Amino acid sequence: MKIKRLFLFLIIAVFFFLSLDAFAYYSFLSPESNAAIERFKEKHRLKEIVSEKEEGLVWTVILPPNSGVETNQTEEAVYNETGEFEVVYTFTEITIKNPQGWTKVVWGSAAEFHPYDVPRIHFIFDN
Repeated sequence: MKIKRLFLFLIIAVFFFLSLDAFAYYSFLSPESNAAIERFKEKHRLKEIVSEKEEGLVWTVILPPNSGVETNQTEEAVYNETGEFEVVYTFTEITIKNPQGWTKVVWGSAAEFHPYDVPRIHFIFDN
């Protein structure tokens, strides 16, 4: 029983180690092994769309595996509570075709400085 747990722990540790992006090159492995690890990471890595401004990260959209992604920038006027024109903001529209998992939006520290910089996410499912 302890051997099964140890074996399971080693498998989990290896996958965790391979998923770390902190190290791009492992000096104790051969160049062929490093290339294979990078191909493995790229195959299973989730894609991201990031919005950064002067103050830092506004938001990040983490995409699941999909059939394609289209982004489009649109400008719209934003009005305050009294109906007066405030400013023109650029919105990011993200269209995801056939997503196969969760889509996650992570807000960054600069989100409070850019309250109208919000990604608009559309999903398209082809049967």
